[in-house]
Amino acid sequence: MSSQRLLQYESNYPLYGVAFSNSSSHPFRIALSSISSSSSNKLIVVDQPQDPYHRHHQHHHHHQPSHHIHHHSQTYNNNAYSSSSGGSSNTSDFTQLASTSLNLPATKVDWEPKESLSGIGYEDSGGRGELIATSGDALRIFEVTKEWNSDGIGGASGGGYIGKNGFSSSGTESDGSSYSVKSRSMLTNSKTPHASLPPVTSFSWNPKAPHSIVTCSIDTTATLWDINTSQALTQLIAHDRAVYDLSWLPDSSDIFISVGADGSLRAFDLRQLEHSTILYESSKDTPLARIAFSKREQHMMACFGLDDNSTMILDMRSPGQPVAELVGHKAPLGGIAWGAPGRGDQTGGGWIASCGDDSQVLLYDLTQPIPESRPSSTKPSSTTTRTNSAMMTGGGNNKAYDTLSPPITPNSMSLSQSRSLSVNANNDDDELISRSGLGSRSRSRGSQNGSSINGSGNSSDQQQPLSILPVKGWTANSEINNLSFNEKGDWLGCVSGNKLNVLAI
Repeated sequence: MSSQRLLQYESNYPLYGVAFSNSSSHPFRIALSSISSSSSNKLIVVDQPQDPYHRHHQHHHHHQPSHHIHHHSQTYNNNAYSSSSGGSSNTSDFTQLASTSLNLPATKVDWEPKESLSGIGYEDSGGRGELIATSGDALRIFEVTKEWNSDGIGGASGGGYIGKNGFSSSGTESDGSSYSVKSRSMLTNSKTPHASLPPVTSFSWNPKAPHSIVTCSIDTTATLWDINTSQALTQLIAHDRAVYDLSWLPDSSDIFISVGADGSLRAFDLRQLEHSTILYESSKDTPLARIAFSKREQHMMACFGLDDNSTMILDMRSPGQPVAELVGHKAPLGGIAWGAPGRGDQTGGGWIASCGDDSQVLLYDLTQPIPESRPSSTKPSSTTTRTNSAMMTGGGNNKAYDTLSPPITPNSMSLSQSRSLSVNANNDDDELISRSGLGSRSRSRGSQNGSSINGSGNSSDQQQPLSILPVKGWTANSEINNLSFNEKGDWLGCVSGNKLNVLAI
């Protein structure tokens, strides 16, 4: 029986950030960032010159997907995922193209949107290279450039090339070119030494206006930048406490959503910055750590709180309370990401994945509309949970989802445990800030500028979110810090320890 593909890359550094390029020319080019308490942090760019789509389809020529469905069985396919290197740890599926040093760990790394790539000459045609942004001590913009020397030998130094997948051992491609990562700009409002700047916790690149990036910081602010001029267009006090993450509304160049330590999820409109709208407030002011929008339905978003082991799904059309809760992790979450939207006739938000300190990546199918939530009196029990169009029941040590690869402890999760999972690890964001030597600050802002449309609290008739189990899972050897889908949403990359793992969904 054919096995599914697992692509891997092993770095010399512990990894935290991961992001796929949005270019159709090299869809498996990936940016990675390290996390270390020292000043020797790295931004690394890797690629797989051999087309994984072609090799994956060839590998699956006789594969029947139904062979890997074990919703109620305690037996797992130990060959569900295999490395193309034949299991050898000395062979990498990716080649490092280039790297550059960072003084502090990057809190996020991302490539420019695909919308900014059209109509511009790249690399072979003599145009500029792709842009990468990182946040940390400041917002930094890098350019991945392709270079030639007059003698036909690659001219970039310090590229740190390894492997031979289309590249020579000297770090050049067969056409004599090589790559480098060059600093393009550093965007900051401060003139003080960088070590004293409040950390930039996250950013979001606007796909509709690619020159615009909005950042957030532990100093309670959100800042809109024009990367063409390296100027701040506006800065506002967004939350009462530190702001941890934000994201543009997918089809808007004016509206973004942010989450923070005050436990609120807020919407901002650049055309009316005197007001913000509080779409959701967590119970007991639990800090909210991450926010991510569906690629298909822009009204649907996912978020989770610090030390939470479940993801909340919210609908902007009916704010105030989650419409669904994604369960299955047994330790704090580290990241969430939306993948492929599903088939053309489907109207849900798409596929979504989460990762966490329990070393698991869990995949959820939200390609169909989420049924209306049930009142608390009829909420499903912990042993019967709705998963989209099918009811999945079980007990004991059964897992109600497929494995993308063999789990380390296949009996560690049961349906009866899914509603009472333990939290026993610290959140990666707090650890990252502490490792950077930077403490958090808060500024009292008051709530007079935020109009709340939150739910009615503990009302007896308040509907409860629908609990949804994962349909697939994959287990790493250690905590998974972050994850990212490729542009098509059919491959998922995650970082655990010093390894990049790329899974075919």
